[in-house]
Amino acid sequence: MIPTTTDTKYKYQELKSCLIDRIRNGVYHDGKKISSEPELCREFSLSRNTIRQAVKELEQAGFLYRVQGKGTFVRNRTPEQSRKIALIIYDVSYATHPLTAGLIRGLDAVLSENGYLLDILASHRNFQDENFAQLAAHYAGFLIGAYQIDPLILQELRRLEVPLLFVKNYQPDCLNDAIRIDFHRAGYLAAEHLIKLGRGELALVYGGDQAAISREYRAGVVDCCLEYGARLRGSHIYEVDFLNSGGALPAIADRLADSPSRPDGLLAIDDQIAAELIRLLQARNRRVPQDIAVVGCNNNEIASLNSPSITTIEIPTFALGQLAAREIISRIGGTAENHAPLEVKLLAGESTAVAAK
Repeated sequence: MIPTTTDTKYKYQELKSCLIDRIRNGVYHDGKKISSEPELCREFSLSRNTIRQAVKELEQAGFLYRVQGKGTFVRNRTPEQSRKIALIIYDVSYATHPLTAGLIRGLDAVLSENGYLLDILASHRNFQDENFAQLAAHYAGFLIGAYQIDPLILQELRRLEVPLLFVKNYQPDCLNDAIRIDFHRAGYLAAEHLIKLGRGELALVYGGDQAAISREYRAGVVDCCLEYGARLRGSHIYEVDFLNSGGALPAIADRLADSPSRPDGLLAIDDQIAAELIRLLQARNRRVPQDIAVVGCNNNEIASLNSPSITTIEIPTFALGQLAAREIISRIGGTAENHAPLEVKLLAGESTAVAAK
């Protein structure tokens, strides 16, 4: 029985969960016709609109299909084939990074609500070593969160007509198959914040141009510097690996502290990198923010816990996961949409609190 509530959205979600349980428990087995709308209205004491909303979303999710003049039936597919979504990331260790972790939480929130399970696969798999036709048979769709993916894998998934969607990262020719965050805007906002505080000699630490999100972030910083006339020297643009940056950061801190053209503003594409650079700069007698103001990115927990707290860019990874989950479900149901990049915003902290040197 559906709990008594005045929230229509809650009611149809509860009904969806109830019907999914009936399908999984065999009450509604493969190919079986489910109760009619009037029967469901009477059984659950719900309005016809609420019933239709729940049934429509179950159709889109692949649980049900409608036959004109006959009714609505359970789709005749095995649970393993129809109820699992694969998320491909570069390495399983990336799942612990705050960006990816937030994405996964958002994906799981929507997928589990719609009766799907989420598997995480590593993209170091390659086409030659694995039968992807066999692997694809176990999944209703693929979410791709890594840019380092064998092109032959994408080619095979498309040949098999498996629904797929890039999420967060993407390849340049796949914009119509991608759910993205506006990292260009993130870089622009970070640079603009420093410039408006009077910082005119900037430095950038980012993940290189291979990853789309890192490339877009750098482009946003460069565009902002060009617009405002700030200086971003090539000698102060540094590439680091997101998860293995520790070895490179001391040398970067040395250059930032000792260079004749010492930057007074620093942009880091990750809050953990920003926090470590702040520590290293302070150890080299460079005060933050008095001597060099620092802006991070991602709004990791470390941004607020660090001393000084880090000005950062809030990235809506949870919302990104939710949107990607809804879109892959739609694609499984045969429909697809293009989505504008999700917006970001700057959160000011102590690492840029001093307006001028």
